[in-house]
Amino acid sequence: MKLKVFLFLMLAAVTASSYAQEGGIRGKVVSRNGRAALSDVEVTIESLGLTARTNRDGEFLFENLPAGDYTVQFSTPEFEDLEVMVRVSDEFVRDLKSVVIVPTGMFSTVDGAVFAESDDDAVSDMQALPGKLSSSKDLFSNIASYRFSEMRFNVRGLDAQYSDIMLNGIRFNDAMTGYGPWSLWSGLNDATRNQENVTGLEMMDYGIGGIGGMTNINARASQMRKGFRVSVSNANQLYRFRAMVSYASGQLDNGWSYAFSFGTRQGGNGYVDGIYYNAYSYFASAEKLFGDNHRLGLTIMASPTERGAQQASTDEAYALFGNNYYNPNVGYQAGKLRNSRVRDMHEPIVMLTYTWDMSERTRLNAATSLRFGKNGYSALTWNGGPDPRGDYYRYLPSYAFGQVIPGETSDQTIYFDTQKALERAMAWTGMLDFDDFYSKNKYIDTELKNIPGLEELAGKQYRSNYILEERHTDQIDYNFAASVQHEMRNDMRILGGVNLRANRTWYYDDIKDLMGGDYWYDIDKFAERDMSSTLAAQNDLDYYEATGHARIAREGDKFSYNYRAHLFEGNAWALYSWRTGGFSMSVAGELGYSSMYREGLWRKGLFPNNSKGDSKTLDYLTYTAKGNFGYKFSRAHSLEANVAVMQQAPKFATAFVSPRTRNTTTPGLKAEKIFGVDLTYNLNLPYVKARVSGYYTTFEDQSKVISFYDDTRSSFTNFAMSGIDKRHYGLELGLSVPVWNGLSVVGALSWGDYTYTSNPDFVQTVDNVDKIVLRDKVSWDGYHVESTPQLALNVGLDYRGPQNWFASVNFNYYDDLYLSMNPMYRTAKAIEYYTNILSSSTSTTEQQVSALRSIKTIRAQERFDGVYTLSASVGKNWYIRRDYMLGFSLEVKNILNNQDIHTGGYEQMRMNRVRASNGETRYSRFDSKYFYMLGTNYYLNVYFRF
Repeated sequence: MKLKVFLFLMLAAVTASSYAQEGGIRGKVVSRNGRAALSDVEVTIESLGLTARTNRDGEFLFENLPAGDYTVQFSTPEFEDLEVMVRVSDEFVRDLKSVVIVPTGMFSTVDGAVFAESDDDAVSDMQALPGKLSSSKDLFSNIASYRFSEMRFNVRGLDAQYSDIMLNGIRFNDAMTGYGPWSLWSGLNDATRNQENVTGLEMMDYGIGGIGGMTNINARASQMRKGFRVSVSNANQLYRFRAMVSYASGQLDNGWSYAFSFGTRQGGNGYVDGIYYNAYSYFASAEKLFGDNHRLGLTIMASPTERGAQQASTDEAYALFGNNYYNPNVGYQAGKLRNSRVRDMHEPIVMLTYTWDMSERTRLNAATSLRFGKNGYSALTWNGGPDPRGDYYRYLPSYAFGQVIPGETSDQTIYFDTQKALERAMAWTGMLDFDDFYSKNKYIDTELKNIPGLEELAGKQYRSNYILEERHTDQIDYNFAASVQHEMRNDMRILGGVNLRANRTWYYDDIKDLMGGDYWYDIDKFAERDMSSTLAAQNDLDYYEATGHARIAREGDKFSYNYRAHLFEGNAWALYSWRTGGFSMSVAGELGYSSMYREGLWRKGLFPNNSKGDSKTLDYLTYTAKGNFGYKFSRAHSLEANVAVMQQAPKFATAFVSPRTRNTTTPGLKAEKIFGVDLTYNLNLPYVKARVSGYYTTFEDQSKVISFYDDTRSSFTNFAMSGIDKRHYGLELGLSVPVWNGLSVVGALSWGDYTYTSNPDFVQTVDNVDKIVLRDKVSWDGYHVESTPQLALNVGLDYRGPQNWFASVNFNYYDDLYLSMNPMYRTAKAIEYYTNILSSSTSTTEQQVSALRSIKTIRAQERFDGVYTLSASVGKNWYIRRDYMLGFSLEVKNILNNQDIHTGGYEQMRMNRVRASNGETRYSRFDSKYFYMLGTNYYLNVYFRF
């Protein structure tokens, strides 16, 4: 079909013309679906360095062209690229009449919005670009981001904060963490499917970006596909059912455009207990064209979601449970399954956008947005007694052997430990016992009656020992962005803009469910246990001093911690591009400022002078310098080279040692320095298309804060690292080879080496002591960056058949995936017992060999074995009287049903402490926790457009 269109347009270009004094090209771009005029299509004559965009009637015009043969390229999101050969004389303007371009949905292997929800929102937010939401025209990215997403693949090993995710020209990465904001509009596939993407170090018209590429979502009424669309989906991954309805008016004769979209996702997971969705989404947008030059738009969107979460566990727990999908978050209450970890969020976005075509060569874009609402994440907490979660290490059979020392523990002790292990295995269920929580919460705490003022408040009410808390990160996020584009003569172009952001994130804990009790007595249980002072145990010391007792908290009340994070960012950027012949160049720079501080709302008893009020303000100068250089040898061969130097402010999440308790900042905190280069070769022939890239990136002065319960100190602790350096380099390959009659071989290869190149400094503090308890280095130099495959390979067959059939089969292979590391295992403290043996003059050779083996074991980084998967998809569209389309898409993943594939995990943030026979303490590792890929799963979507 594309060949017919191409021949038709060549014929039209040769035969159709209109009189003009000088040569030129004109035409009208329309969609094959209904022949609707398409505005804002990019029309390019690369050999002359000329670019135009179609107006609201789909029309474009090039004037004053020298005589010759030209390749005219047509490009716009949601449509296939098209190239047309046109011959121009010096006396006539060639009129191409209607240039027909084809929607990508007509021939793609899956409907463009079908599978966007098959990734977990929380995981997607941490990824740079969820594959199901990408629509890049880059060959490698289009294959890799979609087909590698099952392994939580990160392009070039980069975290989400290094990729800019923009909505209508505003960067929406989370202000506190830098993570991608995909969950803010999940379920709004129709409204957000119109995307522009660049990869790596490339730049966009909306800014110069970072090192991980940029994505801009055009969620405006005028950008949505005209007409109604209804779709219904069924799956067994994260939810069972999804329904969505959308409408877009297109631009009306009076200049108005309207659009709306509504959807819902419901049901549970087919493999993991407690995983469910109760989610809705809504989108409404209106735009008005004033005259021919001004366009003003309003957009409102949100995705209120309640969903149950899964938590990783150990292989011992998975084996006891009987499969690799055990979820320690769940248990039974009155015979019904309940999840203790539930994400509950509703964060609406309100946006205003404005475009002013100041002249034929100059355009101003401006946008402002406000994000607000709630974001809570529930968790089980308790005041007294052991951890009630089913995979708590003390409940597992292996705990019986926790004090066994090879060569020292007697056979009799090992025998009795084995009996204990068998008893634990027989008694283990792994489930939370909600009924027991309710029963134990039905008691009156008589000790509280001795506290003045409490008898009247508490009386004969029940004090809860187990509750569900909800940890909030409620944001008010304001953004403003403005940019100007000017097309200069002599194939030059200049752009510039400013971005401003003000964010206030409110961190607090409130009570979601007292589980049968009447109140929660709000004190710090660790401080109460370890400190003799009643004042030190207070979470809100001012409240205690005013009332004489801690807060009696009921459902909906705040407790435990209460503080706000404040952030202000601003930057100005400029970009200059020039093209001559086959050579193109863009250079850009950005200068910015970032400041942040913590505002404590409660005075913590442990830190009365360093918890309430404002912390010191952390100020940073940020900058970015980029250069993009390209040379096109011919239509088939081109080279691109990019370089970037950056300095970024640290994120609030790593800037404070323990923001829940105090204002102390991370020691050694610095701005992060980044350097990156890449080189790309593009091949574009009728019988093969390929993209090969090599890249090299370094990171310096990263920071990281990890908070966890440290068994060796029996206290909640904070582990703050600074001076983390990393190096990423590797190769990328994307390939597409037409074979026969609509059948193509496609493939992608990503190989990288992502390595730590420094031994970071660390300080350890505990929450019940206002001092550093340990200071040392983490031996990370030479270890691998975790949590993404460093080798990923795809080989697939894509078929686009007659009568709008499409299908694909894909084979994926993954290797070099490393487990997320516990830095404590790589400290001198962890191996102190063994280094003492090595340095002792009385140690035997056998003891020294054993010590070296133990050091290697505790410091070893786990690498997963190589794995492969097979997936397939099929679909078809039916066109009814050219005005309606009915279609379906079906995708099946992990066809081989391999349920032993690790997709990630982490080393537990705890160490096992064992007393040796000589009285010294030695440490060993706890079992790591893992996530596993779901077995065979499917996603079926049926849609109707009219």
